[in-house]
Amino acid sequence: MLKTYKRETAWAMLVGLAALCVFDLWTGGKTNARDWADLFIYPAFGFAVAAFGFDAAAKWPRSGREP
Repeated sequence: MLKTYKRETAWAMLVGLAALCVFDLWTGGKTNARDWADLFIYPAFGFAVAAFGFDAAAKWPRSGREP
């Protein structure tokens, strides 16, 4: 089975979003990091939900399926 790195990419996007938020808090809101985080929030969470959802669906046990 080919590894696609969807979950790892999703984690990296969420970490990047968290880094923008922490940087904005750390600098007191004097940078444009908040604006970038606002732009990045929907793609990051959307990709993460899709990646983890597809992973969970692929691992869901089905009756009659051989291991």
